[in-house]
Amino acid sequence: MKRIVLLLLIGLLLIETNGQNSISTTNKVYKLNYKIDLPLTGSMFALNFLGFAQLDKKPTLDSLKIISLNKDDIWSFDRRAVNQSFPEPSNIYTISDIGLWTSYALPVLLFLDNEIRKDWLDITIMYFETQAINLNIYVWGGPVFTKRIRPIVYYEESSWKYKLGKETTDSFFSGHVSMAAGASFFMAKVYSDYHPELGAKKWLLYSAAIIPPAFVGYCRYKGYMHFPSDILIGAVVGAAVGISVPHIHKITRKMDDNLSIVPFTGNYSGISISMRF
Repeated sequence: MKRIVLLLLIGLLLIETNGQNSISTTNKVYKLNYKIDLPLTGSMFALNFLGFAQLDKKPTLDSLKIISLNKDDIWSFDRRAVNQSFPEPSNIYTISDIGLWTSYALPVLLFLDNEIRKDWLDITIMYFETQAINLNIYVWGGPVFTKRIRPIVYYEESSWKYKLGKETTDSFFSGHVSMAAGASFFMAKVYSDYHPELGAKKWLLYSAAIIPPAFVGYCRYKGYMHFPSDILIGAVVGAAVGISVPHIHKITRKMDDNLSIVPFTGNYSGISISMRF
């Protein structure tokens, strides 16, 4: 996760170096103020680094706490996570990381669309802003202040070296799933905003956007990293941020732009009124 933050920050610095101070809203779908959006996003990434530094300082579990764990104390909805077969598939962690990185890169496909490609700078900045917000909610709303023990610690077959190590109390909530959902739902939102002619069909895009976080979440579940509720909350947070950031920046046409009033004369006199939706 730290590598993702670093790459996003480097990309943001490159954008800030080459970015403009203002943009024209003519024929634009989104409106950004670079003097606000760029520093704000950069500050949020800095706050991410502070959050991960705090995670490194979290105390690890002691052997008495681990021995006292009881599966029956877990909410029934989540208990399935500690009753799986063991060990996990040997490559499940690698697969979950591949799923995360693939999901993270998905919005690049938006630039295959000619109209979206024209606004590549705006879209890129919004995506960085989306994931910066996403990561802050994950770090500060999750493992920094919560100590939910990962399912793998409940397994007797799991090694004590891992149980006594770091990140064993970072189960709530799934950052992998949140990042994947943020990327896929951002992609669905932006594409549908540029293509309002889709109408109700846009919900097919949002349905497809569920697939990446669902895949990543399944891998994290099978790898004993998260409980089902951790995965669901991560998906909801990521989807909400991925949709909200573009929506906040979307240009809403004023009534004056859509309303046309034209007087006319001839055999009859009157006024022609037309409204564009």
